[in-house]
Amino acid sequence: MTGDDDLFEAEELQRVAEWRLRKVDADPADEVSGAAARQLEKLAADVRLLRGSPLFQEYLAICNWLGESDGITDFSLLTNDYRARIGVDRWADNGEAYLRALIDLAKQASGVG
Repeated sequence: MTGDDDLFEAEELQRVAEWRLRKVDADPADEVSGAAARQLEKLAADVRLLRGSPLFQEYLAICNWLGESDGITDFSLLTNDYRARIGVDRWADNGEAYLRALIDLAKQASGVG
C-alpha cells in the first residue's frame, strides 16, 4: 500500500455513493439508496480527515501484512461487500467506526479475528 491509500479508501466510498445515486436516478422512490449515498459521502469525507492518524496507520499496517500474506484478495471481497451494504444492513457512524470495521474484516480475512 502507498501513501495515497487513504485517498483510495475515500475514493472507494465515493464510488459506491455514486452507484447508489445512479440507483436513485433510476428509481426516485429508492429512499434507501439515497440515504446510503449520503452516509457513504460523509464517510468518504471523514476518512480523508483521518489521514495520518494512529487508527489509519493501523489500517495501513494490517493491509500491508495482508498483501504480503496473500490475504488481500479475501479482504477486498469482504470490504467491497461491506461498502455496498452500508446504509442498507450495515452502518458506520463516522470514519473511525468505518476504519475499525475494516480492521475487523481484515482480521477475519486473515483468520485472526
